[in-house]
Amino acid sequence: MDREKIYAQAVEWRRHFHRFPEVSTEEYGTQAYIAGILEQEGIAFRKYGTGIIAQLGKGKPCVALRADMDALRVKEETGLPFASEEEGKMHACGHDMHLAMLLGAVMRLKAEEGNWRGTVKVVFQPSEEKRPGGARLLLPHLLEEPVPRAIFGQHVYPGLPVGKIGIRAGAFFASSDNINFAVEGKGTHAAMPHLGSDPILAAVALIQYYQTIITKSRDPFEPAVLSITSIHGGTANNVIPDRVEVKGTVRTHNNALRHHIFDLINGQSPAICGLYGCRFVPDMPWNGLPPLVNDSGLVQLVREAAAGIAEVVEMPPLTLGEDFAIYLEHLPGAFWTLGVCPPEQEEMPPLHNPAMAPDERAIPIGVDLLFAACTKFLKEQLTMND
Repeated sequence: MDREKIYAQAVEWRRHFHRFPEVSTEEYGTQAYIAGILEQEGIAFRKYGTGIIAQLGKGKPCVALRADMDALRVKEETGLPFASEEEGKMHACGHDMHLAMLLGAVMRLKAEEGNWRGTVKVVFQPSEEKRPGGARLLLPHLLEEPVPRAIFGQHVYPGLPVGKIGIRAGAFFASSDNINFAVEGKGTHAAMPHLGSDPILAAVALIQYYQTIITKSRDPFEPAVLSITSIHGGTANNVIPDRVEVKGTVRTHNNALRHHIFDLINGQSPAICGLYGCRFVPDMPWNGLPPLVNDSGLVQLVREAAAGIAEVVEMPPLTLGEDFAIYLEHLPGAFWTLGVCPPEQEEMPPLHNPAMAPDERAIPIGVDLLFAACTKFLKEQLTMND
């Protein structure tokens, strides 16, 4: 299959994935569709849960490529002719694009396998949007022999126009951890508060304290976000409830700071609740995603591989989370953002928006970048070992 046919096929694959989105842990149809393409091309693969790891080539060195599979529970408002046929589900984060571009890169690798040596592991990963994340499911299998010496991935980015990619060495995407807890008190009539203990008041005190963690317990030059996003408690005007549930998120670019924030939350919250006669009840472990930290040498490789394919821009650190970070805790790698905003527009709807519609003109760029980074790495590894 020549390159133009691969690009056209990738567009068709993208439209299929977009039309039939599946949310985290439910990607059975997506898995079956990808497996059918790989079988047709004679490419070996194995299934793990709803994910797939395929393999091309043989011997060392080994490199890995990855794309995520899952959609979101978002009602689509794009008006596209291939809009979602699954009510209330949509590829609003661009994973349909990721899958199509990775499959396109696989087709290029297959078509040109006489021009490169080594092994390429191709990861079609489920459940990126749901913690603890599909990367943790597939990582042990990815690390089986031959172990990749590097891993590459990309994410569509509405903040960049088609024709540009964004990358940075070191911490790029933020850690992403959930805050989930309850405050339990003693319910009573609102006119007789002295007969109970008010969990709403205790929850407010906790939230105020959490904001001081960010303003007073961290180096001001170190990025961090702590946002409380959900508070639920009470059912009536004249009743103090006995329980309040709270949710939020923490984002940092530094694992030491990340752990420090949760040490303060876990260490001080019970005492603060105790001041109000209430009890702090963590609902689940906070451990989520670490910061995504790119290898500086592989970032430079991607910059060089992109020559003639896309313009590379230096990105600032982002507060988005991405479970590609799990792989990067065990393997050196590089992750970049792919511009998908139509060049004739100044802006487009952001990720996770019901109207988010990436420009398909980015698909050939994404295909070629994955192929170029992968084959350049293999070539350099072989040269170093000759």
